[in-house]
Amino acid sequence: MKFIQIYCLLFLSSFLAAQTQGLLDLERALTQKSRLDFVQSSLKLSEGYYMEGFYAKSAVRAKRAFETSQKLGNRKYMATSLTQEGKALLKIGKRKTANRKKAVENFRKSIRLTNDPQLKIENLEQLETLARQRGKTNEAELIALQIARLKGEPVAATSPLPGGRKGGLFGKKRKQAIEKAKEMQQENRELNEQMATLDRQRRKLESKSADLQGVLLKKDSAIVEMSNEQMRTELMILEKERMVDSFAYATLMDSMFLANQDSKIVEQETQIQLKNSQRNLFLALASIGLVLMIALLSRYLGIKRHNAVLEEKNKIIREEKKRSEDLLLNILPAAIADELKARGVAETRQYERATVLFTDFKNFSNIAKTTSPEQLIRDLDHCFKNFDRIIGKYELEKIKTIGDAYMCAGGLPKLDPLHPLKVVKAALEIQQFLMEWKLEKVERGEHYFEARVGIHTGPLIAGVVGMKKFAYDIWGDTVNVASRMESSGEAGKVNISAATYELVKDQFDCEYRGKIKAKNIGEVEMYFVKETAA
Repeated sequence: MKFIQIYCLLFLSSFLAAQTQGLLDLERALTQKSRLDFVQSSLKLSEGYYMEGFYAKSAVRAKRAFETSQKLGNRKYMATSLTQEGKALLKIGKRKTANRKKAVENFRKSIRLTNDPQLKIENLEQLETLARQRGKTNEAELIALQIARLKGEPVAATSPLPGGRKGGLFGKKRKQAIEKAKEMQQENRELNEQMATLDRQRRKLESKSADLQGVLLKKDSAIVEMSNEQMRTELMILEKERMVDSFAYATLMDSMFLANQDSKIVEQETQIQLKNSQRNLFLALASIGLVLMIALLSRYLGIKRHNAVLEEKNKIIREEKKRSEDLLLNILPAAIADELKARGVAETRQYERATVLFTDFKNFSNIAKTTSPEQLIRDLDHCFKNFDRIIGKYELEKIKTIGDAYMCAGGLPKLDPLHPLKVVKAALEIQQFLMEWKLEKVERGEHYFEARVGIHTGPLIAGVVGMKKFAYDIWGDTVNVASRMESSGEAGKVNISAATYELVKDQFDCEYRGKIKAKNIGEVEMYFVKETAA
């Protein structure tokens, strides 16, 4: 009897463990399914908003669908979401330039993600329309060529360039682009064939997995049947043993009936009552144990779901905190940002020696009159990003930009005895970058920027002022003199003061300009930095 009870308990424990694993698998499957349903619903809402003219809402819904698809790793829905968001962005009236740029990025990403020819054609058609709107005829024709190949339409080997020009430099570039498009088309076909092969292999593996699962189910059923049969056999053996014991007991009782009949009857009743009590106690304990196991399982699943939600929220909080800290570090130096976070204010500091660099573009106002606003801002952004890269290389601190002017400083907030040399090296590298960029612009027949660069070394004060939109800034005569060095210089050259010259003359060859009159300062000795000394 005890053996049967122990066996039943083991069987119940195995059954509950299997049920627990099944519940976990079901929970994961439902979570995955709910995210996929969210993506599909978001895309339907985005399309509905787009058809009704609510383009901003359509873009937001498409973006949410992309983010969820990205977490799932579903390239199909990622590509569809990017295309839908790009179409909506093109329809929004505000921030047209930024929206158009974002839409172009979305269409190109969607092309890279999808293997659906129709979706690729839709993205390419959007890119072709945008290229023609911006007057990029060659780019538009190349895109049209790709569209024709995807549609299976015949394409001519060569086509005339705008203006009737054939051959020449543009003809060669056109042929190179066509050859590149052919190579990309061949790579795309090979990739599609590989994807089809992988898909066939995946289906075969899924079929084998289903067969294996069927075999496992059959084996599990056979094991259960064997277990049940063994239990029945054990019960029959125990029943036979009980019958034999009862027969022996009856024989013994008959032989001793006259001597102790009454005492044996009482003893037998006592044993029966004891066994009944033990059985009832065991059943009660088993019931309590089963209830406790169910309660613990429910509690465990609840805690697990709660922890998952809490972890997701903590992850969002960590990401937002990192984004805020990165934004603060993009505005202020790291030491100043740490001081602001710790104390709420940043202490103003005075530096006995720091080097200030100013740049300003020559004839910027005239260039701005003949250049589109979009192109002007793109060129400024290109220059200032490279300026940022160069001064970061030499561990200098960017102070600010005012219009087309750019200001940075060395030797603060962290003291650096080599800061005059680093500032001059950065200035020469800035002029070198502008010269190389100028050659590219001249080759394309576009306007280019030439800059005057001025440098001065001396004492100054640095700190953070204001409550809203605060920024790290510097003050003092050193800043004014550096500004006059820039305005008194020449485009393409680096003009430094006598104070800076005394600190770098052993490292650079400089040309003495004499004393030159500077506005509101008087005559100041100036030098042009020519090159690094041998």
